[in-house]
Amino acid sequence: MTELVHEAARLGAALAAQLSREAEPPVCLAVVDGEGALVYLYRMADAPARLVTIATAKAYTAVRMAQPTKTFRQRLLREGLALADFQDGGLTSLPGGWPVRQKGRCVAGLAISGRTLDEDERLCRRWHDSLVNDLSQSEVNVVVS
Repeated sequence: MTELVHEAARLGAALAAQLSREAEPPVCLAVVDGEGALVYLYRMADAPARLVTIATAKAYTAVRMAQPTKTFRQRLLREGLALADFQDGGLTSLPGGWPVRQKGRCVAGLAISGRTLDEDERLCRRWHDSLVNDLSQSEVNVVVS
């Protein structure tokens, strides 16, 4: 596992702690590695169990499709495609997943699930941007997705 994936998990834990103090619905956060394998999952107290699968699928889709899940959803709609067309049962078109690239390669996927789709998207982008900012200060080559 790369330094980047460890840092994504660390920042995810910090974000989860911050979100747990808000009076908003609970969420699940997930990080997958560059191959889509789950490496970090946090389920807030009272978060429905279904969010575990959804957050994991969002992170998996972000890394496998090498794009934010919102962008993937827009592609499906624009091109009249269905998830089944990709022959991968792990994919989802729900917004809230972001890929992380290092040296031009997708090395991780981040995801949040549990609030509105727009809020999941916003929170995940915030997490992604904080990761990029944190790693750019440590001189790790990260390209914003």
